[in-house]
Amino acid sequence: MIGFTRAPSTLYSNLLRRNANAEMQTQLAKAEQELASGVKSDIYKSLGPSASEALNLNASLERDEAQIAANNLLGGRLDTMSGALGSMGEAVQRTLDLSLANAGTNGGTAEGIQIEAKASLDALLSMANVNYGGIPLFAGPSDGTSAIQDYDSARADTGLTPKAVIDGVLANGLDTAADAAARIAELDAIFDNTAANPEQTFDGLFFTGATGGAPMSVGIGDGITVTYGVQANDEAFRQVFQGLAMLASTDVSEIDDPAAYETWISTANDRLSAGLAGLLDSRMKLDTASARIDEANTRMEDRASLYKSRVAEMVEVDSYEAATTITALETQLQASYAATARLSQLSFLNFMR
Repeated sequence: MIGFTRAPSTLYSNLLRRNANAEMQTQLAKAEQELASGVKSDIYKSLGPSASEALNLNASLERDEAQIAANNLLGGRLDTMSGALGSMGEAVQRTLDLSLANAGTNGGTAEGIQIEAKASLDALLSMANVNYGGIPLFAGPSDGTSAIQDYDSARADTGLTPKAVIDGVLANGLDTAADAAARIAELDAIFDNTAANPEQTFDGLFFTGATGGAPMSVGIGDGITVTYGVQANDEAFRQVFQGLAMLASTDVSEIDDPAAYETWISTANDRLSAGLAGLLDSRMKLDTASARIDEANTRMEDRASLYKSRVAEMVEVDSYEAATTITALETQLQASYAATARLSQLSFLNFMR
């Protein structure tokens, strides 16, 4: 029995070649894209079951990067607060050194204490109102623009001026040790927030931030939190403000009574010393919190590097393999085009020759 096999038509053969060429051109374009970008064109399809791992790693990366950015902002805030406290401490220390040199009796430089105290008070006011990102650092959770009222300006809510109130206390004189003790008691009530008139307490007269604020706890990643909170109405601030106000409002060299002089200047020195120690303690706590933030960021950055390396292994394309694929596809296309060209030149006349 003789069988006959029907050859495909020329039209059908051309159609098959066109489809094959189109498929190879698509593969070539894909390979060229992967070689240029360095990653697979359809990442999750190529990963198969490992796609969930890549998704989880990318989610962890985004979460850590967001936490690192938030930590950087918080670290910058704490570092600025620490630097401001350091500047405050230096200003207070200059006045304290001069005042200690004249404690007990006038050591010959008492005339300069008032000038130095005024300069230190101005510096303290400036540093206490320092802002970070437009937010006052020592005002607590306040929406205001400052933490401390200007010493020579009246408050908008009460109309009282800190300087005027302090000068009013000292208007009764420092003629004797008893006078000095009485004036100190009045000032203690103001700066301890125990004065009968709430408008003439430190919080009502000097502080313009949010009172009663608790220390803030902030998460820094991996379930770790840091607690911080330094406000301009903390005890350390009130102590240094009182000591500086006592020395800035009075020329101690003009206190004639030795006992009154000693009582006044020794009390001012005690307030400055205690407040200075408190500022230093606050600064150390801020530096400790900042160091913990740096450690957390370092840990997350190291982890991010590992995650990125693993993701790269999963999604990146081997450049040598991609180049080899491109070369192979180009060779196949050239061969197909050559075959198509030869077939297009065939005719029945050529066959009859």
